[in-house]
Amino acid sequence: MPAPNSASSLSSHLVQPQDWPAVRKVTLQMLADAPHAFGEPLAEAQARTTQEWQQWAKQLADPMQGCAYLAEDSQGACGFVRVDTIVPQFPPGAALAAQLWVAPRQRGTGLGRKLMDAVTHWAAERGARQMFLGVLETNPSVVKFYEHLGYRDTGLREQTSGDAPRQIIIMARRLKP
Repeated sequence: MPAPNSASSLSSHLVQPQDWPAVRKVTLQMLADAPHAFGEPLAEAQARTTQEWQQWAKQLADPMQGCAYLAEDSQGACGFVRVDTIVPQFPPGAALAAQLWVAPRQRGTGLGRKLMDAVTHWAAERGARQMFLGVLETNPSVVKFYEHLGYRDTGLREQTSGDAPRQIIIMARRLKP
């Protein structure tokens, strides 16, 4: 029998509207695991109604706006990432990768890279020429991970909101035509 973090028990797929229960579960796991990384308090997400979760999954599955990938292993949801193609603050032809998360049991297995490859390929197939993302400056290991994927610091910074504002490093990478 394969170990829980083995590649043989792992699958990922584009999020569909009917995936809302898994999207809810993985979002709550993400926010509990890394409360400052995703810009939403856990209590706020927990308070969402079923209808709000269904609407969110429907939006994630709308190819006119972007997409999301959900990874699952024998223990359930273990990874997530989304990409937005309608981002007013970035130039035309840009896409924004967001909310990459890998469950602790799958870290170090290459799942994060696979999820980023999936959204990058999806965006490039739809004409994106550049991918952007934001990462908290207090997380240098994640910055290094993205650098290994070809992302570079643009020099741009954004501030998070809330009680303890933090700086977000904006990183980007060009995509092959």
